[in-house]
Amino acid sequence: MAYPNLKQSVWLVALIWLISMGLFVLLAFPGTLLNYDLLSNSYLQTLVTLISFVLVIAYAQRRIDRSWSEILLFRTVAWKLYPSIAVSTVGLSITISILERGVNYLIPMPEWILEIFRDLVWKETPYAFAFYNLAVQPPLIEEVLFRGVILIGLLANQRRSLAVFWSALLFALFHLNPWQFPAAFVLGFVFAFWVIQTGSLLPAIAGHAINNFLALTVARYEIFGPMDDFNNLVSLPWWLDVCGIVLVASGLWWFSRIAKREGAPLELPADAEPGETAAAENHV
Repeated sequence: MAYPNLKQSVWLVALIWLISMGLFVLLAFPGTLLNYDLLSNSYLQTLVTLISFVLVIAYAQRRIDRSWSEILLFRTVAWKLYPSIAVSTVGLSITISILERGVNYLIPMPEWILEIFRDLVWKETPYAFAFYNLAVQPPLIEEVLFRGVILIGLLANQRRSLAVFWSALLFALFHLNPWQFPAAFVLGFVFAFWVIQTGSLLPAIAGHAINNFLALTVARYEIFGPMDDFNNLVSLPWWLDVCGIVLVASGLWWFSRIAKREGAPLELPADAEPGETAAAENHV
């Protein structure tokens, strides 16, 4: 049975957080000796996240019967795909913001969560670091794990639709908060299909980077109004919401047309029969 199945995929996600917490505990000791709160240092937090992902991906690679090149699916794709990726992602960012406003209305962010988001995008944070922390590192490491490792493992154990669903759900749950859940789930769903359609992680990485860059730009430069309190999200004009839906539909259709003509679809095993998914109970 191919690795990872669903149970093993859950373990990989949990392992990221376990390693991160372990590293933060280790940082607490020298911080105490130096009388400096290392845990609040944004640069160290970013480094801890990077190390955690690298260790988990390396652990998974040792258990997968695939080479590094088959995990790091950085195969070039037709340049014609990138405009459709940009259009789709802009539309998705606008449309998903409707769901995010609803979640914020129902579940206001506590102050400590607000502080984390402010630190990520606010003007006091050097732009180069904020850009790297949102638009460079997460797209690379998260796409390799969630689409290069988890999605492909699930595709070998389950029907394509179920594999895409579970990989998107695990991606959303990984963020451990309801405010990012809608965006992570929807984008995870779209990115998974892009990887399947092209056999490459590059479209997903590009879409992920564009989405995070848009979030950084809108918040940092307060394009739609003051963002002092992320609980008071500014409502977008109705026409912009409509444009978002149009951009999503046209962008995804455009991508699909080009991918069918120019792409090299991911080589997948035949879709599993319903009873076969029960066989994916390999040990963790």
